[in-house]
Amino acid sequence: MLVKPLTGLLALGALVSTSVLPIGEQAVLSNPSSNSLHDHKANAFTRPTWFESALLARRMLALSSSGVISTVFPDPIPPSSRTPASVAGLPIGLREYIADCDRALPDGLSFGDNGDPTILALRIATTFRNIGAGSNISLELDWWEHLEDAVPVYPGLPHSPAALPRITLFGYFDPLPSLSRHDAAALEKCFLRSHPDAKMWLPGASGAPHASFWARLVVTQAYWIGGFGDVQQIGWMNVTEWKGIRQWSSSVGDGRGWEDVRLPGEKQR
Repeated sequence: MLVKPLTGLLALGALVSTSVLPIGEQAVLSNPSSNSLHDHKANAFTRPTWFESALLARRMLALSSSGVISTVFPDPIPPSSRTPASVAGLPIGLREYIADCDRALPDGLSFGDNGDPTILALRIATTFRNIGAGSNISLELDWWEHLEDAVPVYPGLPHSPAALPRITLFGYFDPLPSLSRHDAAALEKCFLRSHPDAKMWLPGASGAPHASFWARLVVTQAYWIGGFGDVQQIGWMNVTEWKGIRQWSSSVGDGRGWEDVRLPGEKQR
């Protein structure tokens, strides 16, 4: 089942404050020797280009293990449902497990590692029941949990979550077909690196508490808030750039991959 791209929902989520500096310098966002905000901004920041922002966004997807998926309750609510009739047609955002595992899919099924997140869907979950009833879908990712590791954007001011990145991905929900044992093992290996606990409810797992299936969000639009607007990009990304970026090199922009940038406060892996 394919669901049309979301047009009426925008799942809100988190801002970025990072200049795209060489690896090893990325976390140094303040200039202790500056005596004024003007000097600090002039010396410490280089506004990322939109391509550099896309690199940061693809890196955030690669490092994210969950995100908030927004859907809409059916209208009317089915009579057999325990959902209150008063929420019919209203949006709900719930955090779900995701991983950047498209490259683990077999040839002919993979879209070439072009930024379509893999989702482990539980049939009983509200998110996927809404999608099954025809809801559109968006996915919000953010970097807010790294606030304490990031350097404040402006000297003398406190840390601000609004200075860390967020992106909302729009697209359609694409359930994956049944996989061979070999292909399923490759996808499971990738997904379980981020979610070892999910071994208990993988598709077909013996004794699983709930039925599940593999799916992906096929991205058709991406809305990026790179951080405070005086030093970062905010707006709609070029989807061709989003889809053309790879880990080590890309077919778009200046050819860099998402390994060539670092997010604010990111620790060495």
